Amino acid sequence: MTMRNEINAVDLAFVVDTTGSMGGLIQAAQDQMITMLGEVTRAANINLWLGMVEYRDHPPQDQMVYKVYPFTADMQEAQKNIRCLKVEGGGDEPEAVLDGITAACRELAWWKHSCRLIILVGDAPPHGTGRHGDAFPQGCPCGETIESVTRLAEEQRITVHALGLTDSVMDAFGAISHLTGGKFFSAKQGNEAIQQIAAILKAEFADIELDRRVLDAWRAHPDIALDNLAEQAQCTRYAASSSMVRLLSRDLIEVPIVS
Repeated sequence: MTMRNEINAVDLAFVVDTTGSMGGLIQAAQDQMITMLGEVTRAANINLWLGMVEYRDHPPQDQMVYKVYPFTADMQEAQKNIRCLKVEGGGDEPEAVLDGITAACRELAWWKHSCRLIILVGDAPPHGTGRHGDAFPQGCPCGETIESVTRLAEEQRITVHALGLTDSVMDAFGAISHLTGGKFFSAKQGNEAIQQIAAILKAEFADIELDRRVLDAWRAHPDIALDNLAEQAQCTRYAASSSMVRLLSRDLIEVPIVS
């Protein structure tokens, strides 16, 4: 992967249902994903890389469980990948949602110090959530559960936001987003989802230059006291402490500052 500016790196992955039931919804979903790309890049001075996983279902419902599109910094390529998504297959209502999230967590090359987001987009819940006609009522054949995939995301510092396109996903997608610190949005809230996620990034990267000064000061003297750090970074004690929290959250610093 190309060398990145670590202070403002953002890795964002769309995890998208492309089964046949999405036929009437996929174009609107594609439009929202592309609009979101534009909004988040304008919201803050960020170095954005975009990846994607499309998921369907397990045999015999479908022969493609999921497909991974690696991270790219080329937004034209990213938009082309989104526009080229085709819907087909599927059988019962539930889909391989958990496979899609797991693949995104494990198979995409998340950068060590990036702010990491998954946007889950779909119209059907995972297997094993009590939906009528579920071909795998005991759970997804992958063996994952909502609890296990959200734990995996948390372990990798990934926040999952979910855009549920039907009422049937509200409980499952709501739990997935809530358990990772993310937010759930219904189909009617598509524009709100775009604006809120842009606002989250704007808040995260509002003080890039301050974070850069704090990081430089800390790297020069890892055992520096907070008051001295604030003085060197030319900011208040509170601003320095807040910056340290942001830097710690992305593993840019490894130990808490000495009070």
